[in-house]
Amino acid sequence: MISAQDLHKSFGAKTVLRGVSLTVAPGESLVVIGGSGTGKSVLLKCLLGLEPPDRGQVDIAGLKQPRPHELAAHVGMLFQGAALFDSLPVWQNVAFRLLRGRHRMPRGAARELAVEKLARVGLGPEVADLFPAELSGGMQKRVGLARAIVGNPPILFFDEPTAGLDPVMAGRINRLIRSVVSEAGATAMTITHDMRTLSDVADKVAMLRDGRIHWQGSRDEALTSRDPILHEFVTGGAETGET
Repeated sequence: MISAQDLHKSFGAKTVLRGVSLTVAPGESLVVIGGSGTGKSVLLKCLLGLEPPDRGQVDIAGLKQPRPHELAAHVGMLFQGAALFDSLPVWQNVAFRLLRGRHRMPRGAARELAVEKLARVGLGPEVADLFPAELSGGMQKRVGLARAIVGNPPILFFDEPTAGLDPVMAGRINRLIRSVVSEAGATAMTITHDMRTLSDVADKVAMLRDGRIHWQGSRDEALTSRDPILHEFVTGGAETGET
């Protein structure tokens, strides 16, 4: 469902991706980890068609080198900061893709579906007519998740889904992601540096380092690996006395 083969990407003299290859099978949840500046966000942009790779091949849902508008019917995206439209009420944020394009849905039906998806992420119908500024950070994340799953896309991307959340809310968001991915049978890719997200969400793990895939394997292998670079990242240097 998701494939990247030998992706290279530079910005001027700065090389970010140096031959990244990975695949995500149908129904699989891949978590990509790595420190700041390792190329995670650039990899995501290349997969979504927001940045063209200098070299290499992207295949998403059978589409080769797809552009964003070609992916719209196949992909749902939860952005790091939720990225809600401040001027639109919650239900219109959730139903945004349903209200546009040649096959737009009637507003009444779109609102009904938005309320249904809000309920799926634990938000009541009273939230539908609020504006994003009236919501807490955790509620905004849940609205962003509802927007990602509206239309039941077969592929879901999550960019730092727990960033800025307290541990309790982060755990709730992770459990929601795991449940919606499992129930929908969706293929998922999550970018994170949060080890709890890795534990809660991943089937497979890939670690980016210096623009390359340093390590790939299952979640359990990632959590028990003695690879020194991966192990230090997973433990936060706790076992070496680092702070």
